[in-house]
Amino acid sequence: MASGHRRHFADPHVLLKTQYNGTSNHICDICRSKLAGLMGYRCSACDFDIHEACADYFKQTISFFAHPWHTLTLSRMPSSCDGWVCDLSMEGCPPGDLVYRCTDCLFDVHPLCTLLPQTIRSPLHPRHDLRLVPSVGTCKCGCKELSVWNYVCSCPFKVNIACASGCAPSSGRQSTNSGHHASGSHVSTTAQVSSASQTSSSSSSQSLTVRRSRRSSVAKFLLKTSFHVAVNAATGGLASPVLEVLSAAFS
Repeated sequence: MASGHRRHFADPHVLLKTQYNGTSNHICDICRSKLAGLMGYRCSACDFDIHEACADYFKQTISFFAHPWHTLTLSRMPSSCDGWVCDLSMEGCPPGDLVYRCTDCLFDVHPLCTLLPQTIRSPLHPRHDLRLVPSVGTCKCGCKELSVWNYVCSCPFKVNIACASGCAPSSGRQSTNSGHHASGSHVSTTAQVSSASQTSSSSSSQSLTVRRSRRSSVAKFLLKTSFHVAVNAATGGLASPVLEVLSAAFS
């Protein structure tokens, strides 16, 4: 294989190493962040683009604390799943997007959401650690009811993922009451994962705008200094190159 080329499990063709110019509109197919001014890989035949850091870090299959029963596989959302959402962030998973999936349990999570630290310190509750767990109730920032997965302290204190950094949530955030994935029979009703709710976009243009803003909110959460440190600690520093490209994309 020629120097500067590589194969990747997400695309059937050889990918060409590419330095994207500073005005490029290309978006990484894994993290959904900009490639402008960064190094990556491209398949022109499939219009597939990926950051070099994302190609190196995100594996085809992973084990994940939020779904310990099965491994998750990075694959594209099928067309039959229009309107489905990430089970952690409750943000859209449009058909064709790459997500980590358990097809047995219909559990889906955005690649970036697999970087969410299991334990954090939030400026909204600096005295104690918060753990990412399934919970119900009202977000302590006063924005709305909680999603399925939230950062929780035994105080008790509960806050949405989107609000844990101390920032207001995106106005385009989807409702958590419109529908559900089918649940696996092994899921406990007291301490394990509830099915994620589903909401369809009203139009393709609105869907694209919301998709970008929601992915941006997760990326900006990960780039908060204290959470950045938590991600590096949880991954042994392996995710640091991904955080660097996110920082460049949102600078």
